[in-house]
Amino acid sequence: MAVVAASLATLLGVGIVVDHQSAADARDRLRTQALTELDAGIAVLEVTSTLRYDLSLDPARVPRQLRESLPELDEDRASTYYADGRMWAARRLSADRIASVALDDAPVRTARTSLRERMLVAAAAVLPLTALLGMLVGAGLSRRLRRAATAAAVISGGGAARCTVGGRDEVAALSRAVDEMADALDRRLRVEQAFSADVAHELRTPVAGLVSASELLPPGEATDLLRALVARLRHLVEDLLEVARLDSGTEEVTLTPHLLGPLVPGADIVRDAEVLVDPRRVERIVGNLVANAERHGGGVTGLVVDGPRLVVRDAGPGLPDDVLGAGAIRFHSTGQGSGLGLTIVQGQARVLGATVTMANPPGGGAEVAVEFRTPDPSPGRPGRPSGAGTSASPPSPPARRPGP
Repeated sequence: MAVVAASLATLLGVGIVVDHQSAADARDRLRTQALTELDAGIAVLEVTSTLRYDLSLDPARVPRQLRESLPELDEDRASTYYADGRMWAARRLSADRIASVALDDAPVRTARTSLRERMLVAAAAVLPLTALLGMLVGAGLSRRLRRAATAAAVISGGGAARCTVGGRDEVAALSRAVDEMADALDRRLRVEQAFSADVAHELRTPVAGLVSASELLPPGEATDLLRALVARLRHLVEDLLEVARLDSGTEEVTLTPHLLGPLVPGADIVRDAEVLVDPRRVERIVGNLVANAERHGGGVTGLVVDGPRLVVRDAGPGLPDDVLGAGAIRFHSTGQGSGLGLTIVQGQARVLGATVTMANPPGGGAEVAVEFRTPDPSPGRPGRPSGAGTSASPPSPPARRPGP
């Protein structure tokens, strides 16, 4: 559209200039013709004393502006005047005689109209070609930009993608920048994952020793405090190891059909449904969601099973905006716990092929919904994403940056 608009503006400007110049040239030719016929008519008049070439000697016939512009008794100087579609040429022969010729400009108007029609035909022929050229150029540019946008969307979702396109223009520079960003993010993520896994593995042995040593201490208030802190540290190390396993992408899972209701103790079952899950992983999801609601949300206000969908609500202040927008952020906590609960929930859901949706309902609190896969009735296919709640967002990727 931009190319067509620019072409149309160019054609319009050129057309106006050409039309104006052609009109001026046509009037100049008509003026020359009028002067030529005037000279020829005067020459015939002097030889034969007859009026030819529509020559007139009546001063009243000459327009007033032309009469006033004629010099007094200058037989060698003629003047022209264009008005009302006629080109006048006149010369004063004596005080009371003015020789004049008037030519109609109909041929000029006809030629000008014909030129305009030819220009319109040319524009009608050129504009479709220009539109096609603009469409081809724009489609190529748009296609390359869409590749870059698609790759960026995949990368932002935690996937791996590259959008390398050829060329030396701005689109090629953008694609190279996206690829470089993806490589940098991938290196940073691998370093972070390796660091978390190494720290967890290195801490596992000394933490086990601390647990054993704390059991040997004599009873007392200080011993109880120490045992609580050691238990918290052991729980953190176990969570870090679980996150490291989930981040590695090597988790193998066998999905089997189970009714969801019995897998969620204490849930209000609106409608039970058979889902494809690993019961141990469902237990980890439910345990982390309930613990998160108890620790940060003022307690669980709703634990509901509605078909293949599990919903956990709490009475807290709601989830932060950054968590709602980007998903769980590891180590992002309100001060209690390690901040790995939602990260584990999303990682386990991703392994199960489930979707996690987080929201702050209008009534207050936070709501986390997990929708599990259901068995596919068609033979040869183990399962499919549930049809209910198709608007649920896809599983969020592990966060790539530590929280404050």
